[in-house]
Amino acid sequence: MLINSGEGSSLSLDNLRKGLLYNNVMDVWEALCQEKGWDFSDRQLNNKFAKFLKTEGVQLQKLPVCPTEGGIKGEVAKRFCILLGDPSRSFVIRTDQKTVEKLRSFLP
Repeated sequence: MLINSGEGSSLSLDNLRKGLLYNNVMDVWEALCQEKGWDFSDRQLNNKFAKFLKTEGVQLQKLPVCPTEGGIKGEVAKRFCILLGDPSRSFVIRTDQKTVEKLRSFLP
């Protein structure tokens, strides 16, 4: 399983998809927000996106590690872990073409 830790990744869903099979939720969210012109740290948007991932059946994988980034990005990453149901794990999304299309359909 290939996983993007976020270091050195280009912030576009297409680049994430082409680079690795699995990408962490925070990188996917940040790339989607950049494409849509949204603030990735907006709590209300974070909550809606986490709910979208759950209700739309987006395939998530848990990793046995906590998010380690600092600053606002780290806070948002930790918030996603809590919202997705396990504050002691990081989550990754399989970023195939079908999933990327589904993610792009998210509207708050």
